Amino acid sequence: MTIFDRYIGRQVLLSAFFAVLVLTIILVLGKVFKDILTELVKRPDLDAGFVFRFLLLVLPISISISVPWAFLISILLIFGRLSADSELISIRMAGMSMPRICLSTGVIAILFTVLCGWMNLTVAPAAKAEMEGMKNTFINMAKKEPLALFTDGKVMDEISRHLIYASKKDGKLVNFQMVKMNEYFRPEILIIADNVDVTVDITENEASMNFGMHNAYFEMKNGAENAEFAESTPFAARFAPMKIELDKLKESNDRLKPDIIPFFELFKVVGKPGLTSSDRSSIRTEISKRLSFSCACITLGIIGIPLGVTAQRRETSVGFAISLIIVVIYFLLMSIFEMMRENSNAWPFILVWIPNALFLVLGIHQFKKLTKK
Repeated sequence: MTIFDRYIGRQVLLSAFFAVLVLTIILVLGKVFKDILTELVKRPDLDAGFVFRFLLLVLPISISISVPWAFLISILLIFGRLSADSELISIRMAGMSMPRICLSTGVIAILFTVLCGWMNLTVAPAAKAEMEGMKNTFINMAKKEPLALFTDGKVMDEISRHLIYASKKDGKLVNFQMVKMNEYFRPEILIIADNVDVTVDITENEASMNFGMHNAYFEMKNGAENAEFAESTPFAARFAPMKIELDKLKESNDRLKPDIIPFFELFKVVGKPGLTSSDRSSIRTEISKRLSFSCACITLGIIGIPLGVTAQRRETSVGFAISLIIVVIYFLLMSIFEMMRENSNAWPFILVWIPNALFLVLGIHQFKKLTKK
C-alpha cells in the first residue's frame, strides 16, 4: 500500500511541479508585459534593479493562481492515464476503493491548500502592497527627487490636466513648455520659460508641485468657449512662481485598497467607525475571497479525479483543454462576484463562495458515481 501511495503521489507531485513552473512563467510574463513595460515606456530611465524586484514580487501572486490550476492538470493527466492503461481496473480488482486510491492525492491537496492559504493570506497581499508603491513611481519619485519625474526631452502627463515638456540641465528644467487643460481637456494656459526650479511639498492632507519660472512667457485664453490663443493678450515675467495641486497623489494615498491590507488587519479595518457601506462590503468580500480561493485545490481536485477517469485519455492536450475550461469557468464566476464587491445589497462576500460550492457539489456527486462503478 505504501508503494502504491508513493507511486500515485510521486506522479501527481511531479506533474504539478512542472505545470506550476510553466504556468508561473506564463503568468509572470503576462504581468510583465501588462505593467512593467508600461512603466518602462513612461520611464525609460528605470534601472534593472526595479525590473528584477518587480519580477520577484509578481512570483507569489502568480504562484497562488498557478498552483490550483497545475494541481487540476496533474490530476487529469495522471488519472486519465491510469484509466486509459486499465491500471485503475487492476487496482480496483485488488480490492481497493476509490477513496483509498485517492488517499495520497488528498494529502497533496491538503498540502497545496496550506501553501495557497499562506500565499493568499500573507505573502500575496504584502507583494501587492510593495508592487503598488513600485508601480506608482510618480509618488515615489516626487517624494525623493522631483526632477526624476521628468524624462529629458519627452512629454510628462502624470499631473492631472497638465502637459509638460522640458529638458534637464544642471538640476533645473530648461526649454520648459507647459499647457494647462480645462475640465473639457482643451488648452487653457500656455507657459514657456527658459529654466524652472522644481520642488514638491507633501503633507498629510495635500501634495503640491511648486515651479519657479525664470524668463517666463504666458498666454491665457479669454472666457469665450471657442476662443483661440491668438485672441488673448500674452504677458511675460522675469520670475513667476506657480503651484499645482497633485490630485493623483492625494487620491492614491486616500483610496481604500483591501487587496493590499494584511489578512488579520482586515478584521480590524472592517470594524472601524466611519466606513461607508461600500467600503465595508469590499473588505468583507476580500476576506471571503482569500479564504475561498485558498480552498481551490481541494475543490478542483475533487472534480478533477472523476473527470480524468471518465475522459480515459493520455494526451496532454486533452487534459489541459479540460482543465482550461474548468479554470475559466471558476475564475470567471469569481471575477463576476468580485466585481460586485462594493454592492452590499448583493452580499458579495457570500457570492464569492459559490464557485467552490458549485464545483464541490458537482465533484462529490461525480466521485460517488465513480465509486459505484
